[in-house]
Amino acid sequence: MSEGAPLYTEANSQPPLRPGGAVTEVDRSPARVLLVGRVMIVGVTVVLLALLGRVVQLQTHPEERLAAKLGSQQSTRSLPGRRGTILDRRGRVLATTRVAQKLFVDPVLIIDRSSFSEKAGYGLGYNPVDIELAMAARPKSRYIVLDRRLDDQRSELLKNLDLPGLATDPVLMRDYPQGALAGQLIGFVGADGKGLEGLEKVNNKRLTATAGHVSYQRDARGRALWVTADNYQMQTDGANLRLSIDAVIQSIAEANLAKAVQQYQAEAGQLVVMDPQTGEVLAMANYPAFDPATFNKVKPDVRRNRVVTDVFEPGSIFKPIIWSAATQLGAADPNEIIDTTTSGVHRTSKGRRLRDAKPHGRITWDEVLIYSSNIGMSIVAERVGAEKLHEAMVRFGFGKPTGSGLPGEVGGVVHPLKKWTHYSVTSVPMGQEVSATPLQMVRAFSAIANGGLLLTPTVIPVHGPASTPPKPSIRVLDQRIADYTRSVLRRQVTQGGGQKANSDLYDLFGKTGTAQLPNFKQGGYYQDQYVSSFIAGAPADAPRLVVGCFIHRPDKSIGHYGGTVSAPAVRQVMEQSLMYLGAPTNNANDTEANPGHMVMNR
Repeated sequence: MSEGAPLYTEANSQPPLRPGGAVTEVDRSPARVLLVGRVMIVGVTVVLLALLGRVVQLQTHPEERLAAKLGSQQSTRSLPGRRGTILDRRGRVLATTRVAQKLFVDPVLIIDRSSFSEKAGYGLGYNPVDIELAMAARPKSRYIVLDRRLDDQRSELLKNLDLPGLATDPVLMRDYPQGALAGQLIGFVGADGKGLEGLEKVNNKRLTATAGHVSYQRDARGRALWVTADNYQMQTDGANLRLSIDAVIQSIAEANLAKAVQQYQAEAGQLVVMDPQTGEVLAMANYPAFDPATFNKVKPDVRRNRVVTDVFEPGSIFKPIIWSAATQLGAADPNEIIDTTTSGVHRTSKGRRLRDAKPHGRITWDEVLIYSSNIGMSIVAERVGAEKLHEAMVRFGFGKPTGSGLPGEVGGVVHPLKKWTHYSVTSVPMGQEVSATPLQMVRAFSAIANGGLLLTPTVIPVHGPASTPPKPSIRVLDQRIADYTRSVLRRQVTQGGGQKANSDLYDLFGKTGTAQLPNFKQGGYYQDQYVSSFIAGAPADAPRLVVGCFIHRPDKSIGHYGGTVSAPAVRQVMEQSLMYLGAPTNNANDTEANPGHMVMNR
């Protein structure tokens, strides 16, 4: 074969040979290749459609033997919402919900069971025995809770504790960032997040969140595969609650109340601060204090809001109510001279013997209130008569709850007329044979402060989304009589028993009370057990606050008169609160005498 001759010609149409003599197929028909490709595509399509049909069949109509397994891999998880936040009038947080950690143990993951409890217990501050008992009680469980709410200190310790088997889950918990501030008023929630006492209870529906949920399919390892829009419901947080309480004034009230109770070694005490123009309660303090975060560590009677749940015979702080009513009825003239005897002992028309703390002799009707004369009050009360006295008490709101909406509120005691005796007419003007709550007394006194209107006290102001419409006020005194009574009560502070409440900064008007506690077992009254009270308003010309302080069972050997025990506390609360609110003092140009004014203008 010559050089350049073709290796393959039509004349020699046999295919070339492979090494070793085998024939190689080179010529492939295009039609044959296209046919094979189509067959393969159709085959693959049929297989995919069959698989898709099987998936659809398994999802819609699974076989009975698979249905149980498929159902076990469908999971639904609750999405809890946050309980509403409780705020003071200026937006300070009093109660809120935050994310905490729940500590649990999975025994399957424990490497060294013999030393686990000791390492976990000593490392986090738990008793190792308690950990062992918890695991022994549920030997087959992989989720044994050791602490439902891990505190911050233990959370930090857990970060440095490399101990397989310990883990945490996020959990919502109720938190009270102000500690014991207004604890009895706010109340607390149980382990299930439901309000059990206080505002947490009475507003539980408003504060409670609506839980959501999410459903999803899991694979064989329990991992989520997918979530559809139909299987997701978003949670809704509870509504917030803004109170009329001012956290600063509340702290002022609690500090001064605690000081008075401790100084006179008393059993308990309450202090209320109210705006007499609106009925809004700015502070409601109880002593002993109570921290809602530790509600299970204190006795139930400490958790009770005694401002509305407990009653007492008010004693002489009740006299302004009867005095103003008698004045309006015309039973006594302001310029009238009343003979209270120089001996200090008086016999009523029914022969009852009454006495004053000290003889006053012939005094004016004004001075009867200024010097708190039992005799003078009884003389005029007999002129008024039982029916009109009873009517005045009821008109001022005694004998029924104030309508504050606070849980556990009681109405006190005003005996029906048919149960009155000839003693009742002269006992009631002295604040006996009647019982009232601290809130009732502050409310009634506020009617004298605001010009004669009895308002419904509230801790939820009448503005904002969580408010309720205000209840109408009731006129219990003419404006002229209320203003006149207030001027006489101003003299009670400057000339009478309330002199320890007299302030250089603000003109206070008020009334003292020293009520003996009744002996219900043997009758009569205890000779050495008292409720020492003082209620005041200020400034006298345009009252912005009314403050009432009630100290139960002070040590008589230290002091027991209301003007001694409670009046100084009221003065301090009044001064500090009014300065905080920016009320000008008697000497507004004297910045040293008005530190609150300086703070407000910084």
